[in-house]
Amino acid sequence: MVTVKRLHEVPMKTVLEAWERGFEGYYVNMTLPMAAFINRMVNEDLQLDLSNIMLDGDRPVGINLNGIRKYPEGHVAGWNGGIGLAPEYRGKGFGKLLMEESLKAYREAGAHQATLEAFVQNVGAIKLYEKFGYVVQDKLLFLSTSEPVYFETEAGIDTTYTADLDLPIAVSRLPFYNSRTAWQTQWQSAKGGQSLIVYLGGEPVGYAVFKQNYNIQGELVSIMLYRLEVRPEHANALQVHKYLLGQVFDPGKGAVKKTVVSLEGSQKELVDMLTGLGFSKEFELVYMENELAPAPVPAAE
Repeated sequence: MVTVKRLHEVPMKTVLEAWERGFEGYYVNMTLPMAAFINRMVNEDLQLDLSNIMLDGDRPVGINLNGIRKYPEGHVAGWNGGIGLAPEYRGKGFGKLLMEESLKAYREAGAHQATLEAFVQNVGAIKLYEKFGYVVQDKLLFLSTSEPVYFETEAGIDTTYTADLDLPIAVSRLPFYNSRTAWQTQWQSAKGGQSLIVYLGGEPVGYAVFKQNYNIQGELVSIMLYRLEVRPEHANALQVHKYLLGQVFDPGKGAVKKTVVSLEGSQKELVDMLTGLGFSKEFELVYMENELAPAPVPAAE
């Protein structure tokens, strides 16, 4: 008999088994050791009491990870951090059951909006999400290179900007910070990272949120850029982009892997700049949003 439970009701080893089975034969290798799986749960604010596991008897056959974030302006959003079914359970309506449980969890948490990402190749899953009210908003690109990159700015421009390193949360206080972006690009997802805020004449004009990863010898091995944003009314956005990228991906850091996470395809100028400098696309997702109606109130007896 197939049942659905919340993750806090089962041992973590059963949760990981459900993850492994749910993403068997997927577009990318989703296999994770236990420590990495737990780190992902923590780093992306995924919650055991809002996430679901599907069991056939005692055997884990499906999983859905969910997270909730509450923002200062009162907005509450839920994120589907992964939904998967064992191969023999796909195409039999069980995905619909997991989606129903996922949306139920968001409403329990008071979410106004639900978001998710799906690989562009996963047409069947995208159609299922659309049936539940999700709408594609943009494409998300993961771009990377392991070569040194050089960002040429206008002559003298580097002397007109100042920049401060800070914690990722610092960008949330900027008047132009946009919290309505893909989950993994938000400052909360950059745990262990830092922010770089750029000023012109004492006024903030742009920021980057990024993370540098080191091996056990203390050597820099990779840089991940989560978010880069310029004040909308700033007249020279392209130069601010170049300045920020030059600081984050300083060619002096050598041939470490440099990754841009979930860059919106609609930022065509920035995409073109990065690809022109040698960044290539690792994979592409669709970003989807669902504006949630309140849960129906049961009729009084």
